[in-house]
Amino acid sequence: MRLMERTRNRSQQAATDTTPATPILMSAAQGSDADSGQPGPFYQQVIALSLTPQRYQRPGLQEKVLETLDLGKIYIYADEFTTENPDLGHQDCVIKGLLKFFKTEFFTWVTSPTCSQCGSETTMSGVEAPNPGELRKGASRTEVHRCKELPLHLERFPRYNDPETLLETRRGRCGEWANCFSLCCLALGSRTRWVWNAEDHVWTEVYSERLKRWVHCDSCEQAFDQPQIYAVGWGKKMSYCLAFSSEGAKDVTRRYVRKEEQALSRTRGTEGELQRAIGDVTKRCRSTENAERLRAEDEAEEVELAGFMSGPTPTAPEEERPRESGNVEWKEARGEMGRKDASG
Repeated sequence: MRLMERTRNRSQQAATDTTPATPILMSAAQGSDADSGQPGPFYQQVIALSLTPQRYQRPGLQEKVLETLDLGKIYIYADEFTTENPDLGHQDCVIKGLLKFFKTEFFTWVTSPTCSQCGSETTMSGVEAPNPGELRKGASRTEVHRCKELPLHLERFPRYNDPETLLETRRGRCGEWANCFSLCCLALGSRTRWVWNAEDHVWTEVYSERLKRWVHCDSCEQAFDQPQIYAVGWGKKMSYCLAFSSEGAKDVTRRYVRKEEQALSRTRGTEGELQRAIGDVTKRCRSTENAERLRAEDEAEEVELAGFMSGPTPTAPEEERPRESGNVEWKEARGEMGRKDASG
C-alpha cells in the first residue's frame, strides 16, 4: 500500500519544534533572571524534560511501532475521518484514526491495577523504588497496591518511562499514554511534540501541514484540536505548558491558558531562567540546514499565540466536556471533574 510505504519513509524524519517562548499573561516569579552563576532547579528540570522525545529517535524504535500497530485499521478510520472532515489533510485524519485506535483498542487506562490473584480491585498503599527488573525496563518508580479481597497480597505497578517498554505493556495513566502516543504519531509520519504541564498532565501536539499550525492531541480523551478542554471542560488551572521535540522546546502555555482566572502563578523560576533553558534546548537540537524554515514557523506560531491573548476566543462544544479518563474519586482529588471545579 503506497500510503503505508510513505508512512514508513516519513517515520525516518526527526520531529520538529519552534523557538524560545515569551512570557504569557500571568506574572512570572519575581527577581533577577538568574543568568549569572549556576543554573537553577527549574532550568535543570526543563533540560531533563527535553530528553523524553530524544528517546523516540532510538534506532529501530519507530520501525517497531509500525510493526506493532494495526496500520490497516488506523487507515480505515482515517478514511472515515477524511470524509467527515474535509477541511483537514489526510495526515491529520491519520492521527485522528490513531487516536481512536489507541484509546479504544491499543492502550488501557489504569488508576489501580486489578489483583493478579483474584481479579479484585486494589487500593494504593505506597510507592517504592523499582526492583532491578523494573529498572532495566525503564521504571521511574513502582506503586504498591493492596488487594481489597486478599489484603496480604500486594500488586506492583511499575511506572515506566521507556517508550519501547510501553509498546509492550500498553497500560498506565496519562504519563504512559502521552509518551507512547507521541512516539506512535512520529512513527506514522507526523511532526510531533510531547507536552508537559506542571500540574501533572502530559499530552501531544502534531504539526498539521494543511492547517499550518501545531494541533493539540490528547490520547487519554481521544481529543484532536481541543486545546481549551483542560481550562474549560475540566476546570483545570495551569501555570506552565512546555512542548518538547527532537528539534527544540517551546512554551505553549498561551494555547491552553487564555484567561487570568484559568492561570496559576508561575513561580518555579524566573521567566529569564525558563527562556534560557528553552533556548539552550533548541540550540542543541536544531541543525543549521533547517534553521531558516523553523524560524519562519516560529514567527507564525508567535502570532498565533499572541492572538489568543488579544481578546476572547470561542470554545468548541468538544472543549466543554469533563474529563473521561480516570475514576471519579481520582478526578475529584485532582480537581478535574468539570465546570464546578472551574468556579471554585
